[in-house]
Amino acid sequence: MLSREFESWYNAFFRNDPNHNGIYNGMNLAGLDIARLYLALHKNPSLTIPEFLGREETFYKVTVPKARHFELPKLYSWMLTTGSRNEKSSWEVSFAQSGVPLRIESSDKSVTQPELSYVKKSSVDYSHLTRDIISGHGTNAHLTDYGRQLMRLLIWPD
Repeated sequence: MLSREFESWYNAFFRNDPNHNGIYNGMNLAGLDIARLYLALHKNPSLTIPEFLGREETFYKVTVPKARHFELPKLYSWMLTTGSRNEKSSWEVSFAQSGVPLRIESSDKSVTQPELSYVKKSSVDYSHLTRDIISGHGTNAHLTDYGRQLMRLLIWPD
């Protein structure tokens, strides 16, 4: 789950489309590769979800502004990397290609809205690889309108 504030975010961006699933709407849920998890568990039955996700490749990173409603560190404290954090710093969230958050790090970059800070190089348009969260090719990659909206969910209400 990305945010417990999902319903108010959804109502702000999708006014004409009723949300029948509340906070369990698929837009608020990020799934992991369950087949790979089961294969990994077969090899190592004591494997934990944090350990499994810790081995996932970072496909893109988004820097989000400091916000008191940023819930990922509260919901998944194991995603936080250790390090100093000053009051003005922002957060950089690493995502798997599927959109599952993997890590949360403090960043000295000052941002006022979510910004794409890294994407793995690819010759394929990123919209086909990231469920339309990122678009473009190579160095011209950027968050789509949907991608910006989805990243705002992480800090909603901002």
